[in-house]
Amino acid sequence: MEPANWPGYTIDELRYRRAYMLARCEIAKARLMHDAGQARESIPGMGARNGIMGKILGSLSYIDYAVIAFRIGTKLFKLTRHRK
Repeated sequence: MEPANWPGYTIDELRYRRAYMLARCEIAKARLMHDAGQARESIPGMGARNGIMGKILGSLSYIDYAVIAFRIGTKLFKLTRHRK
């Protein structure tokens, strides 16, 4: 059954709505990244290049991040498995 008095959206209206929502998502993502950058810069020692954490994290490669994530993941897995 079709709803009375509503012909539906046209292709142009659907394209407009999709573009509008994608633009809103990009704006929200940019705002979030900006706010996160400001928050990180406001914490002492967490600056992008100036702080100690920025220097440490800047010197790590993708392999280092993968190894750290693997080690933390295995420890968390063991911790949650022993709780049951």
